[in-house]
Order: sequence, then C-alpha cells, then structure tokens
Amino acid sequence: MLLACFAACASPAPPPPRFAAGGPDAEEFGAGTGYPTGDRATFFRIGSIVGSHSHLDEIFPGRVIYKAPKPSRLVRIAEPRITWRFQGADLTLDDYLARTPTTGLLIARGDTILFERYQYGRTDRDRFTYCRGSHPLGR
Repeated sequence: MLLACFAACASPAPPPPRFAAGGPDAEEFGAGTGYPTGDRATFFRIGSIVGSHSHLDEIFPGRVIYKAPKPSRLVRIAEPRITWRFQGADLTLDDYLARTPTTGLLIARGDTILFERYQYGRTDRDRFTYCRGSHPLGR
C-alpha cells in the first residue's frame, strides 16, 4: 500500500534537455557533411559555421578554464511556459529556435535549469562559444 502511494504521490520527473539533428537551414550549414569544422580562413563560412563554432578552441588559441574542485549542483524543474507577442503572434522559445540558427539555448536562474535545447546535432556534451557582435549570417 505504501509503495502505491509513493508512486502515485511522486511528482513527475522534470523534462530532460531536447536534442535535434537539424535546425533552420541545416543543409546550408553543413548537415549533409556532418557539420564540418573550418580553419582560420574558413571558420565563418556558412557551410562550416556550426562545426567551427563548436570547435573554435581548436582553430584559435584560447584560455583554459579548469573545473571547480566541487561542481555546483544544477536542479532541473518542469519548464515554465515562456512566451512573448510579436507581430500579433504568441511565440515560444521553440518558435525562436525554429526560426534562428541557434546551436544551443540554456536558460538558468541561480542553480535551476529552466529551459535547455540543442539543434544541428549538438548536445549538452559539446563545447559552445559565445560570440558578441553581429551575427555572421546577418540575421
């Protein structure tokens, strides 16, 4: 009887991150060739931009950031519904990802993961580089 109550009373598991093999204009970004990595002369070209930005530390020297002796624990909760209104439409973060060449999007507050998605074959095990300034695609 106690087991039945425990199973029925347990809160649902928070959703895991979601991964997508493609994304908007995936073929243009090199999906058919496994998202190739460019070099210093080609990393910004459309056909290698996804692969290159997941491997910029192999193309350009960077700083090594060492892991903490004791990692912070991140808690995952049920995703809140995050929306905004644009040109008369109510849009979600999944709508944003469907329209933009974003490889990964993680929203956290404090030690809580609120939203986590990946596109173009990237996962939570890939490296990501934040680039400031104008987007290379002009979008």
